[in-house]
Amino acid sequence: MQYFRIFLIAFGLSGFIANALAVSDASMKEDNAHIRKWNKFANDVLKLHHKLIQQHEHEIKKSTGGYAGNKDYYIEENYISQKTGKLLSKVQWEKANPEIMHTIEVYVHDEKGRVKRDFLAAYLPDYHNAPVQTLVSFHQYSGKLHGFRSFDASGDKILERCEGEYKGKPFEFILDEDELYAASMDGNPIEATVYSLCVGHLPQELGKYIKPQ
Repeated sequence: MQYFRIFLIAFGLSGFIANALAVSDASMKEDNAHIRKWNKFANDVLKLHHKLIQQHEHEIKKSTGGYAGNKDYYIEENYISQKTGKLLSKVQWEKANPEIMHTIEVYVHDEKGRVKRDFLAAYLPDYHNAPVQTLVSFHQYSGKLHGFRSFDASGDKILERCEGEYKGKPFEFILDEDELYAASMDGNPIEATVYSLCVGHLPQELGKYIKPQ
């Protein structure tokens, strides 16, 4: 999803993959509860995908993609609403093992056709023990500002971002997990009024959306 890509761009795709690969198999296997929870979340995102494409007439656009050394690692399917032209979901399957899901992104839109929630689960190439990243993002729109707040499938708040225009000038902020923690201890560095316009009405906890809907 575009917000996931923003997150990866902010931290660097190559760095993201390298850091994730540094997590040992042993440490992942020790945390069985985490593995079960994140795999269940990924399966629930897939269920939501199936539900949405049953509800909306759509077209499917397919392409291939990959990484350095394996440029054709996955087959990507984009599901686009025929009525609105909006992206409903995006699913990537391993090309060598088409039954294995690599990444899934699902978008829930409001009555104006804007994304109000989106869900993502992503596995590392050739590593399917558990997703390496999960995201649930809630979106808020205020005038020319668009903000979102993201959680992982464990319920941890990991990202806030806002961009657009405020008082006639371009505006943007991004707070990652460490900055959000620092803000909770030392005070939010973003001016209160614009912060409220960006994300002030969004959920502070993942709540029922641990099950994608």
